[in-house]
Amino acid sequence: MQRAKKIGKPILQIGLPLIILAIIIIYIRRDWNQLTSYTFEWNPALLALAFGGFLLQELSYGLIWRSVLARLGSRLDLRISLRIYLASEFVRYIPGNVWHVLTRVLWVSKYGVPRPIAFASMMVELITKLAAGVFVFAVSLLFWGNLGSVRSLLYGTPIVVALGVLTILALLIVLHPRILGALLNTALRLLKRNPVVLSLRYSDILFVTLAWCASWLIAGAAFYVLLLALWPHAPLIALPICIGIYAIAWDVGFVSFITPSGLGFREGAITGLFLLALPLPGALAAIIAVLSRLVSTLAELVCVSIAYLSGGGQARAIQHEQEAISQFHEQDHAGKEDAALLSTDAPEHLNVEEGVIGD
Repeated sequence: MQRAKKIGKPILQIGLPLIILAIIIIYIRRDWNQLTSYTFEWNPALLALAFGGFLLQELSYGLIWRSVLARLGSRLDLRISLRIYLASEFVRYIPGNVWHVLTRVLWVSKYGVPRPIAFASMMVELITKLAAGVFVFAVSLLFWGNLGSVRSLLYGTPIVVALGVLTILALLIVLHPRILGALLNTALRLLKRNPVVLSLRYSDILFVTLAWCASWLIAGAAFYVLLLALWPHAPLIALPICIGIYAIAWDVGFVSFITPSGLGFREGAITGLFLLALPLPGALAAIIAVLSRLVSTLAELVCVSIAYLSGGGQARAIQHEQEAISQFHEQDHAGKEDAALLSTDAPEHLNVEEGVIGD
């Protein structure tokens, strides 16, 4: 059984992105005549502006995480929080879906943040980030009835708008601490982890979620500018649609759990949603999806490089700790890497009192 998992996972990690890539190539080949007749207008200024937007989004990650830590009772210097967050982003591309967690937990402990608090901050960060992506996409659905295939399919019926409104209301309910805590502990039980008591106030959760919404607005606007760089006739109403598509595509890439950083899945989601929402050729949608990955990854690498170089000594120390832990697992816990790596010295219950939360 364990051997089948070890063989099957790499096959999925390689095979599924290749399938998605093949679908994208099919779209490009199918629309090749239309694509070759299209006059591309590469606008360097817009490309640079889009790149700047993706840089800003990368910086916002560290700011939001710092805010979450503060609400859990631990404060970090702004420069340190940015360095730790951005430097740990690099290891997301290592298979295992755990290295960026371990890197941040180990590194932040050097500054006096308890490991249970560090791990809890990452859970809150992840949940609110995913929720914000869904929220932004739900709001963008209010604009979907005016363009693309959706308009011809629905004939003016308010189904998409109603779906967006219902999704927004559902998120506001799910994000309430009691409901969110119950869902979180259900997930932890399925993962065979200890339950937690996360006593964040509803206002704190909403604040962090809104901060992620602002981050998605920045990234989505950069994505729209990238679209303008290739398709200068893109209407202004495509702006909220692009913001929503980019946000939900990140969610799709994350929950795939198969490829590093959702490689292939995010691009497939962008292409498919573009075809539904906007009147542009499928080949062009696929090209924009791939280009958005390249530009955003370049922005990420720039931020990661600066952060990594500025904290070189500590980064190397963390790497040595990671290597030691990895060797320990290979010897004593084969086949249980993820569970062992995340088993910090957390107590059964993590109780963060409301009175100590705040900026």
